[in-house]
Formats: sequence, C-alpha cells, structure tokens
Amino acid sequence: MRQDTYQRSRTNHRKSNNRKSNNRASHSHSDWKSLLLFYILPFIVINGIIFYLVTAKPKFEVTVGESHDYMTTEMALSIKSILPTKDLSISINATPLELEKTGRKTYKAVISQNGSLEVSLANFNGMSATYYENINILDDALPSITSYGIEDGILSVTLADTQSGIDYSSLYAVDSMGVRLAPKSVDKTSGQITLEMDENGLTLFASDMSGNVLQQPFSLNSTIEEETE
Repeated sequence: MRQDTYQRSRTNHRKSNNRKSNNRASHSHSDWKSLLLFYILPFIVINGIIFYLVTAKPKFEVTVGESHDYMTTEMALSIKSILPTKDLSISINATPLELEKTGRKTYKAVISQNGSLEVSLANFNGMSATYYENINILDDALPSITSYGIEDGILSVTLADTQSGIDYSSLYAVDSMGVRLAPKSVDKTSGQITLEMDENGLTLFASDMSGNVLQQPFSLNSTIEEETE
C-alpha cells in the first residue's frame, strides 16, 4: 500500500514538473512574439520610412516631341516621385524655359532652339536629380550653296537645305545699284536657280522654310569663300 502511494506521488510530481515546463515554454514563446510584434517590426518599419524620406531622389520622365515646322518642339515632364517637389528648373543652353502646368505633376515647355536641355528637380528632403538631352531637330542652319558658276552673263547657283527645305518664293538678288532682281529660272528638283549677273556684283538672298536667310555676295572675279570672309 505504501509503495502504491509513493508511486502515485512521484507520478503526480512528474506531471506537475511537466506542466510547469510547458508553461515556461509557452510564456517564453509569447514574450518573443510580443517583442517581435510590438518592438522589432515597428522599429524596422519606422526606420525604413525615415531612411526613405531622407534619401529618396526625385523620379521623373522627360519626353521631347518631333518638330512639325523645324522651328519649335515641345518638351513634356512627368514627375513620378511620391515626395513633394521643392525646386524645379528647366533650361536650354542655360536659358530658363517657361513652364506650363498641364496636370498635378505634369508640365510642358516650348523649345525654340537647338542645344543642351537641362532639367533639374529637388525633393523637399534636399535630394536632387538632373537630366540632360541634346536637342538637334530644329532647323537653325542657313541654306547652303553646293555649287555655282557664271557663264555668258548668267549666274547659276545650286542651293540645298537638309531640314526644312528651301523657300523658293523667297529667292531674289540685289544688284550693285540696289535693284531687286528675281531669278530667271528655278528648278526645285535640283535646287538650281539662275540670275542675270551684274558685272559689278550682286548679292543673293535665299531663305529656308524656317526663316533662316542666306545672304551671299557674288562677283565676276571672286569665290564664295572669299566673299563670305
């Protein structure tokens, strides 16, 4: 009888120890979950947000369209950043462009000259980003003379313009007396025109479709290079 009582006592003691051990393990697991949920994760999230707010650079997209008249083109700017923009500047050849706001975070500007486009943005946190693009689609070059010759008092000139093209309605010359002379003939296919040559010289005026005007003197005893200089 005594032995049975002793065995039951030992069994109950072991069960009690097991329950205490399980309770300690459960309590420890609960403490770890609380630590992870209420301290570690919030710390990581908050510090991640702070790091983003401090280091985030502006994100934006710049698109330069085609030119329909070779005189102007349009630039579109779309700001992709979540953070507010503190400073925004756009220039062409260091000359500021006038911006027009087209949406909450979209802008446009008209570009009327070739050169270096610079777009600079800064977030409210002071981080900045700059975008550069070379614009060369506008026609800012004069028409060129590819060949010329004088024969029997007639000046033949071949003109070319690789962008907007020659404005053949603009062609004329002024002789040594200041008299305006119209071309004797115009061949738009070859670009060749003819003029009656003044023995004292004349000046040819030729414009392209963008309004760039070539002013070229001719004489009986000089070359284009000599007269241009």
